[in-house]
Amino acid sequence: MPLRPCLGLPEQPCLELTTARRCLSCAAVVDRGRTQGKRERRPYTHAERQRRAAAVDAHVAEHGPWCPGWSVPAHESDDLTADHVDPVAAGGAEDGPLGVLCRTCNGRKGARR
Repeated sequence: MPLRPCLGLPEQPCLELTTARRCLSCAAVVDRGRTQGKRERRPYTHAERQRRAAAVDAHVAEHGPWCPGWSVPAHESDDLTADHVDPVAAGGAEDGPLGVLCRTCNGRKGARR
């Protein structure tokens, strides 16, 4: 791929040439800002992390390490995560009820109910 100028940061140009959109240092700054913005919009407090861990622990105590599946049959999984029953992205409450899915099924489900 040909080298092209880095897009830089909004407040300052960058003179480095790269094959990507931004050089590594500018990309790191942009990614850090994007991540911080997500955290500010949707903070996971210690209490929320505990609530999610309790939901996963209760599911494992009742059903064992099984994912109920999303568009796939139930299957064994060591990577269970808490999932909003009514997705926040679809208008559900941040403190709404939680279900449990494996990380793969949770990603497949996305913002669907």
